[in-house]
Amino acid sequence: MSPMEPFKPGKTISFRLPADTPLYVSSYLSERKEELGRKFSSDMAHIFVSALSHKILNNEDQKQLSIPLPDGLTLEQENWLKSPHTKSLISQMLYQIITKPGVPYEIHSEPTRLPITPEPEKVTFQTNDMIQSFAQKTFLDFDDDDD
Repeated sequence: MSPMEPFKPGKTISFRLPADTPLYVSSYLSERKEELGRKFSSDMAHIFVSALSHKILNNEDQKQLSIPLPDGLTLEQENWLKSPHTKSLISQMLYQIITKPGVPYEIHSEPTRLPITPEPEKVTFQTNDMIQSFAQKTFLDFDDDDD
């Protein structure tokens, strides 16, 4: 018996609906299939991944915290919050708040500059200079995080 190949994005997964699938679920699937046509599988894949992600993140053994985004954000603001750089910044801030409560943030005299890759599209949402300067001086020194 050969070892099973790991799942990767783009890999096809197929499964059968259980015999005890509720009627409202099968009706929903039928309606979505009729409505979406060829795009049905990508829509179902998104729902499948979201459900699995929710199940995994609600496992108390995980070292992750899921925080819902506030309502009323623009698409640019949501994209900024979801970017890896912002997630790292929030993670570093949270770590410092938890490990050193009540201790003021140390601000270096010269900010550490990281090479920034240009975004493919123009982002209209920008933080102000004070927040960017604070983040660069305080949290954007990640040289030792890649180990």
